Amino acid sequence: MIPIRYYLKRIELFFVYRVLHVNDTPHRIALSVAIGIFVAWTPTVGFQMILTILLAALFRANKLVGVPFVWISNPVTLVPIYRYCNYAVGRALLRGEHLPHDFSKVAVVPHSWSLDCWLTSIRTFWEATWHAMCPLWLGSIVVGLTLAAISYGIVRYAVVTYRKRRHARYPNRRKLPL
Repeated sequence: MIPIRYYLKRIELFFVYRVLHVNDTPHRIALSVAIGIFVAWTPTVGFQMILTILLAALFRANKLVGVPFVWISNPVTLVPIYRYCNYAVGRALLRGEHLPHDFSKVAVVPHSWSLDCWLTSIRTFWEATWHAMCPLWLGSIVVGLTLAAISYGIVRYAVVTYRKRRHARYPNRRKLPL
């Protein structure tokens, strides 16, 4: 079994060499990480990397630094993030309204290839799940924006501090923007 120190060292090396060493301004780096964190907390699985790159382009952030941060939401972490965090926050904000209906209808598979059968299945799925979508999306946006704001401040501070220390230690090296 691999000790936890191994994983912590890999995270540290990733953060130092893939975030702090990037030749970009601290604002653009921190904004990119914040966008990646925000998108990781939204229920947009399957589109998260593309969405992060598009939002980074829209907000003029670094397009590649934020992409690995969407990997926080993966098949192992989906249930804890979406069910126990985002959905719970959304339900609390909606004061317990929008209770989920019977989800046994969700797994309905069309019995034929006809368009009518598929549309009926989609309609049945939507009717069974839309009650959960409102609190899930509301909670995802609130939690995502909160974590993005916190990560922006932490990453910006870390980049500036790291670059000042690096310049003090190696004054003859090319200075990265502060």
